[in-house]
Amino acid sequence: MSLEAATESTASDESIPHPEYIAAWSQSPDELVARNETRGLIDDALAQLDAKHRIVFLLRDVEGMSVKETAAALGLSEANVKVRLLRARLQLRELLTLTLGDPETRIEHEHHHHG
Repeated sequence: MSLEAATESTASDESIPHPEYIAAWSQSPDELVARNETRGLIDDALAQLDAKHRIVFLLRDVEGMSVKETAAALGLSEANVKVRLLRARLQLRELLTLTLGDPETRIEHEHHHHG
């Protein structure tokens, strides 16, 4: 079974609903739409990660597995899990900042001139 198949099965509809679904009635429709759009953006950003980084992020941050459990499941060292998770989080933050960030406050690295 591939890693992709393994992660897809854990994200099935049989999983425990996230608290956001339980609390959804108190939100207005536009808040729900915004949240759903954010979820879509996160899914899109995840799809852009390397598979090796995405799987670690999914197991640790989505499934809530420990570093030790994730390392055992993937046959990696705990140090490797930590590095991959850090890279995944940084990549996701960068991708989501590009999408959600305010263009007015964006810092573009190539325009820095030290003089």
